[in-house]
Amino acid sequence: MAGMDEPMSRLTHDLIAEILSRVPYKSLCICKCVCPAWRAIIADPARRKKMSQTLAGFFYRITGEGKAEPSGFAGVEYADLSPFPWSGAPETHPRLPLPPDSTDCFFSLEDSCDGLFLASIRTGAPFGTSRYMVSNPASSEYAVLPHSGYASNNSIAYLGFDSSVSTQEFHVFEFVHDWRHPEHGGIHFMVVTEVRIYSSNTGAWVAMEPKWVIQVGLCFGQPGVFHKGCLHVLTDESGLAIVDAQGLKWRTVLLPANSSSDFIGKSAGQLLYINSRYRSDRSLTMLVYALSDEIYNWDVCHQDGKCMHWKLLRKLSNVIPKNKFLKVIGVHPHANLIFIAHSDNGLLAYDLDHHESTIVHHLDHKYPEFVQFFPYVPLLSCLPLDGGIRLVTPS
Repeated sequence: MAGMDEPMSRLTHDLIAEILSRVPYKSLCICKCVCPAWRAIIADPARRKKMSQTLAGFFYRITGEGKAEPSGFAGVEYADLSPFPWSGAPETHPRLPLPPDSTDCFFSLEDSCDGLFLASIRTGAPFGTSRYMVSNPASSEYAVLPHSGYASNNSIAYLGFDSSVSTQEFHVFEFVHDWRHPEHGGIHFMVVTEVRIYSSNTGAWVAMEPKWVIQVGLCFGQPGVFHKGCLHVLTDESGLAIVDAQGLKWRTVLLPANSSSDFIGKSAGQLLYINSRYRSDRSLTMLVYALSDEIYNWDVCHQDGKCMHWKLLRKLSNVIPKNKFLKVIGVHPHANLIFIAHSDNGLLAYDLDHHESTIVHHLDHKYPEFVQFFPYVPLLSCLPLDGGIRLVTPS
């Protein structure tokens, strides 16, 4: 045993911290139990910013509330979840940074991804010319992106960033949509007509036509998920649309089920799809699926009608009392927890392993269905982004 301990004893604390900074979050929790020295290294505030982090809370945006004048992020609040054991984060009160010249701008929170947040900035009027800003609340860094080249308001944007792969690059996906008029009558519907992708490495936008094999209409108010270098979004035709960060790979996948309360999220390295529906007796059933990694084999055609690319992980019945459930608003990135908006103006965490639920936050507002929630995972390391634009810290 002494022979095994000797090599480790030669490592300095700085070197051990450097090694631990490359360990995934769940493995890092296990490393705390190795010895008191390792636990102290992981807990050290000076070294903590290099370590993997997990969910600390949610920003949430209530459309239509807040001040009418342009004075920052109107209607945006923060739900702190740090008191709960599965949070693993110290109590924090993060703020979304604003540029110093923001007094005449209207800000709208659009998306979050692995600690970074995407906002749109409109000048002149609430529906004037817009640009995008990517920011890190943990470090107060922000980057105002160049204009995408699209001047109308018929667009929706998502953020693509994966801190476990690289902190050197993020992407912004702007989907331009328009009404499509059927040739032989029928219902008019909104479809994606153009996709614009921004890379922080190049500092430029690239515009392209969508290359999905079918026309895609987006489910508004639903999150996108950046996973395996691709953005995934729910479509209004019971499907999942996928595009990679370079705009080279496009795919659509049928969902195994469908309802008005569908949700996608990322947890434990898997893309999850959660289907929630009431039965005729008003009992709630929730189905949790994981998307197969085989779908990313781009050389194989995956067009089928049997939804063979989803694995059912859980089937839950009577999770929430009748008439209490509103919708799933998040999944924990490392623990088997789903977060649900509750009709009593609360957020509820449901433990999939122990079948237990806990109210984790009470909203200060009466809950409307158009509230959007954005998970916050502290990104404590700075981002050395050099491609045309840098994240800056307000002076």
